[in-house]
Amino acid sequence: MAKKQEIQSKYDSSAEIYDSRYSEIQKEKYKLALQDLDLQKPLLDLGCGTGLLKDFLGMELIGCDISRNMLRKAKKRGMLVVQADLEHLPFRNKFKTILSFTALQNAENIKNVLKEIKNLNAKQIILTYLDKFDFTREIQKEFSVQEVRKIGEDICLICSNK
Repeated sequence: MAKKQEIQSKYDSSAEIYDSRYSEIQKEKYKLALQDLDLQKPLLDLGCGTGLLKDFLGMELIGCDISRNMLRKAKKRGMLVVQADLEHLPFRNKFKTILSFTALQNAENIKNVLKEIKNLNAKQIILTYLDKFDFTREIQKEFSVQEVRKIGEDICLICSNK
């Protein structure tokens, strides 16, 4: 539980400066990860932060994050938001596409996160994580991986449910 509180506090305190510090990096990740993909609606952004992905895509999506302050910024962008941690998602079978950029490494238990994502039964799952972590095996156990892309400092896996 301590890690979740630490992550929440870290992102709550950095929400005001997050976009100025990371928006260009995130946009580059989005471009590399999502090029040539046809995203199916409705979409869920896990670890949505300030809602940069909504601006990049220019379409409606639901954002989920543990940080209240990040969600406030995402809401100002017009994003529908839900506060939750990735290991206890309050959704069921609602989304066709699930995206999660650079959030998996913040979880206490990656296996729990992947089980929660799998339980949502989305057709399309796009997951990225910092390449200094390696969640590829865990992801392959839960999902059918169609493609792996190196996107900046992240690894991106484009998956579907098995």
